[in-house]
Amino acid sequence: MCRFLAYIGKPVLADDLLYRPQHSLIDRQSLGAQEMSIPINGDGFGISWYNFDLDDEPCQFRSTHPSWSDQNLRFLAKKVKTPMLFAHIRAATPGSLVEELNCHPFVYGKLTWMHNGMVQGFRKIRRSLLRELKDEAYDAVQGSTDSEHLFGLFLNNLRDPKGPVSTEEMVEAMFAMFADFNRLLFEHDVREHSYLNLCVSNGRSIVATRYTTNPRVQPASLYYMFGKEYMTTEHRSFMLPDEGRSEAVVISSEPFTGVKSDWTKVVRNSMLIIDEDLSIRFADIELPFEKAAFVYNA
Repeated sequence: MCRFLAYIGKPVLADDLLYRPQHSLIDRQSLGAQEMSIPINGDGFGISWYNFDLDDEPCQFRSTHPSWSDQNLRFLAKKVKTPMLFAHIRAATPGSLVEELNCHPFVYGKLTWMHNGMVQGFRKIRRSLLRELKDEAYDAVQGSTDSEHLFGLFLNNLRDPKGPVSTEEMVEAMFAMFADFNRLLFEHDVREHSYLNLCVSNGRSIVATRYTTNPRVQPASLYYMFGKEYMTTEHRSFMLPDEGRSEAVVISSEPFTGVKSDWTKVVRNSMLIIDEDLSIRFADIELPFEKAAFVYNA
């Protein structure tokens, strides 16, 4: 599985999030992720970020190179300062092509999307999934990954995927995507389990999920940290405590700063919602697939 992080708050340098922390996404988790069975994530990477002085659409940089050896990313990270950043390092699902179109994050209109996990039985549902997509959502899917097809299913549940999308519209589209996904699993008798840590943003808010269809195990790890301001000094990275109102939030597959207790784990099968005012709330995700008889007999 992959690793990712998302940041929203006061503008910060990408370098302070990607390279300088003690257990950084690029230099440490790429080669030694701690909370996954396969610690190497070398099948490409990507970042997306917003510059609202220019427009509301995300910038994007992706590559099939291992992130730890890409000098373009290392130099770019020292010049990108942004209030909203997505970063993803990829461990490709077996059989999935390693090519730029398959690297996360994926962007469309004002939205950016990434995924940690896998859709088991994807080949069984892929054709039916694509048939359900309206033209705009269908055309948005350019690669071959299960992750981007889920993005297409998400876009399919938006009134106007290219236009402004509110936080509540993202929440509703995420729930609708899960419902469509659940139905496809039943229709095609898929009994293998999926892991869906998803993250989507309109640049001003974030919706993330920690979810698995397997009732016997925990989903892939997902944490968040919040406070007044994210800081990086010569010796450490940390979040200044808030004073009654959060002004910066980080979501990450695993803690990357030196003090793990600063992080809170997202509970299983739930949705984390960060509103435009950076307030944090949660919603449960419960699909009928989890309670199906064949799940417990498999």
